[in-house]
This record gives sequence, C-alpha cells and structure tokens, in this order.
Amino acid sequence: MADSAGRAGMPVPVRYSRAAMTGVARGKLIILNGGSSAGKTSVAQAFQDLAAECWMHIGIDLFWFALPPEQLDLARVRPEYYTWESVVEADGLEWFTVHPGPLLDRAMHARYRAIRAYLDNGMNVIADDVIWKRQWLVDALRIFDGCQVWMVGVHVSDEEGARREAERGDRHPGWNRGSARAAHADAEYDFELDTTTTPVPVLARELYRRYRLCREPQAFQRLRQRFLP
Repeated sequence: MADSAGRAGMPVPVRYSRAAMTGVARGKLIILNGGSSAGKTSVAQAFQDLAAECWMHIGIDLFWFALPPEQLDLARVRPEYYTWESVVEADGLEWFTVHPGPLLDRAMHARYRAIRAYLDNGMNVIADDVIWKRQWLVDALRIFDGCQVWMVGVHVSDEEGARREAERGDRHPGWNRGSARAAHADAEYDFELDTTTTPVPVLARELYRRYRLCREPQAFQRLRQRFLP
C-alpha cells in the first residue's frame, strides 16, 4: 500500500491550482523610475529591510544582466537588442542614449509580466526602472491594470550622477544624463526623491513614510488617461 510519500517511497508531486490563491490579496507595486546611477537599487534594498511587510526587489538590472554577455558590450551588441549613441550637445555635455530593439523590448515586456505574476500571488514588489521609451511605459500601464501602483521619481544632480558613474566604472560617460532624460520624459509621479546628498537610510525612511501616507496612488491613472485609448 502506498503511504503519503507515494508508491515505492517516491514523493508525491505537489499540485497547485488557481483555487489555491483564492482569498489572497493582490500584492502592491512601487516603481522607482530614474536614470542610471541615481541610487534606485540602494534605496530599494534599504526599503526592503525597513518595511514591516515583505517586499520583493525585482529591478531592471536583474533582466538587463540576463542578456547574453556579448550584448552588454557596446562594441559588439547587435541592433535587434539595442543601438546606442553618444552626442555632445549644445550644452557641451555628453548625452548617452539607448535605443531598444525588438529583443530588448520583448525582454522588458516579459519583465513586467513576471512582476505581475508576483503581484497576483500576493507578493509586494519594489522595482527600480529606467523607462527608456514610451512603449515600455504603455506596456506597464496595460500589464498592471487593476493593480495598486506607486510611481516614484528618483533624481540626482547632474554633477553627482556623473561622479557616481565614473566611480562605478561600468557605464559609458553621459549614461546617467541620457537615461534620466528618457526615464522622466513621459512619466508622472505620486511623489519624488532626490538622492544627491541625502543618505540612503534616510531616503528609504522617506520612501516608506510617503508610501504609507499616499494610500490612493493616482499617477498610473493619470498616465492611463494620457496614453491608453
């Protein structure tokens, strides 16, 4: 006779169904949107340790660095992933811009779908993001329909962003500047943070305080009215 371990001592596979999630409240989502080197990841991780609830950190870098290593090399990347340009503009500053190709677009679409799966299973998510193009924003608006989303703008001064960029050593000059311009181009926010001089623990506490005070986030609703038919 088979026991609870199954025939011949083999473990019985656990089967999950949609019904198993009945009654589980959908998770909440905080999106930290801003340029590279703005400090989003550090703030997100400090927020995780501070918050009373469990928050999963699912940032853009998790998916960016999942690309084939060759496609992270600006000298070798293929255009179906992305193209890039670096231009010295009239202000005398270098501006670096990524132009996503179809494969990167699909990867980022899948990223939002993955986050939605966490939310639908009752997990809160904090996601740091660089919204390089309007279509990514539109994808997020559609995929997170019905979810409670706090849209938070993260800023750093141009001088401090350039200093951090040089210090980390893995970004082309002007990446922070160009990515910040792209990220904030179409965005609206429930509230914003400036990381230029404020220590990360203080920023995390401010994020948690503002999140708790903003019980009915409205930025995503305003963005839907602008961009969705």
